[in-house]
Amino acid sequence: MADRQQVVVVGGGPGLCDRIRLLGADITMVDRPAGYDPSLVPVAKRTVLSEYDDPSLIPLLRALHRETPFSAVLSLTEQGLLPAARIAEELGVPGLPTEVVARTRDKFAMRTRLRDEGFSTAACSVVRSAADVRDFAAEHGYPVIVKPRHGKGSEHVACFRRAEDVVEPPVIDDDFIAEPFFPGDEVSVEAFSSAGEHHVIAITGKITQDDDPANPFVEIGHVVPAPVGPETAAAVAAYVSAFLDVMGITDGCTHTELRLTPSGPEVVETHTRVGGDSIPTLVRQATGYDLLDLLVDWSLRRARSRRPEPAAAGAAAIRYFTPPPGRVLDVGGVQRWQGLPGVLKLHLPLKAGDRVPPIRDSRTRVGYVLATSSSAEQAVELCRRVVAGVRIELG
Repeated sequence: MADRQQVVVVGGGPGLCDRIRLLGADITMVDRPAGYDPSLVPVAKRTVLSEYDDPSLIPLLRALHRETPFSAVLSLTEQGLLPAARIAEELGVPGLPTEVVARTRDKFAMRTRLRDEGFSTAACSVVRSAADVRDFAAEHGYPVIVKPRHGKGSEHVACFRRAEDVVEPPVIDDDFIAEPFFPGDEVSVEAFSSAGEHHVIAITGKITQDDDPANPFVEIGHVVPAPVGPETAAAVAAYVSAFLDVMGITDGCTHTELRLTPSGPEVVETHTRVGGDSIPTLVRQATGYDLLDLLVDWSLRRARSRRPEPAAAGAAAIRYFTPPPGRVLDVGGVQRWQGLPGVLKLHLPLKAGDRVPPIRDSRTRVGYVLATSSSAEQAVELCRRVVAGVRIELG
């Protein structure tokens, strides 16, 4: 049909594609040959397999755009956000400017923007050696966080509390940055913006691997709502709204990570997408808001956010299994907990013979349980009970 809206989706995503199709739009899928989801090929009107930096990609999409104009270019994948912004800009399709998305992908650029706009005085420097890290700490003090400039998923993040702890950054295809360690609880803010109006949909509490000093920043659980009081929640919402303004983010979903320091919230990083780790599911269960519905409705119909439908529960949590490294001998108890009231999903694909790696980042976690309850505390406790009740024997 000639009047069907046309949408470019960069990097796939079954949930995103499902909502686009429900609004009666056609999908042009753009994804890399090595990482595309074959199950989405029948869903799309066409699929373009291409590296995102292929110089022939934009001319191809421009030709399609002349024939049947695209209404939106959307992505939910970290690697697809910047290519999607570039495609939209090249085609003249509404979307965040490339420079705005670029400074959310570049942690040093974000810090520079916040400093230049007078929003934050937090120091940040590009570092290439242990000596650079020590020089930064000599000026700004310990502890110091060192992490990849364009990193994600807690990969290669280190905290050095003394000069003698500092080691050389690993060799990866990225720069590293150093910045002060912000003390306090970590939360993330799930927000939706439309025409510069920001709506904080939920504040998510984080559970990190505090018992492993080598990797204390790996997130092993989340809970919505975060266990913060109303005054703190209001301060966080006001801070994030101001932060999004400074960053130039006017539309779409954002996932912003903060530390609640003694002097107030301090941003760690932000993303122009929904959070990972099933956070959109937690938000939907706890609040009634569907972040992907909001994104697609705004992108295709310019529909502003609606009041949430009544939620089935007041809170939702997810907890990851974090067994020690070793070879799996047996897994038991999964069926015992599978149908427990409040347990929405129990995903543990381990089987005898599998090798469990050390938990070093988000990609090395091995399954999870997602649960709902009437309070955040009860949802977290239900997840804890399930994780404790499943037996993973290692040899």
